[in-house]
Amino acid sequence: MKRLIMGLVWFVVLYFGIMGVAGALVGSAAGSGGKSFNQGYQFGYAAGQEFGKKYGTVVLLIAVGGAMLGTFTGALPGTKPKAK
Repeated sequence: MKRLIMGLVWFVVLYFGIMGVAGALVGSAAGSGGKSFNQGYQFGYAAGQEFGKKYGTVVLLIAVGGAMLGTFTGALPGTKPKAK
């Protein structure tokens, strides 16, 4: 039961981590072309939203697959099976 809960925790961490980092990179690249702070913020926000709409499903599948693989193999912290 503990491994299942830790697998779900790792899924959430992976999903939000990947989306956060990717959205920040895309948003900062798009926002750097603005002439003012507010214009750059608007460009970056729009680019981050577009990234989420376009690649959100792919990131979701990567997070699910990574969490499942890491949990079943015991590679992620907190998911090692008990010694028998």
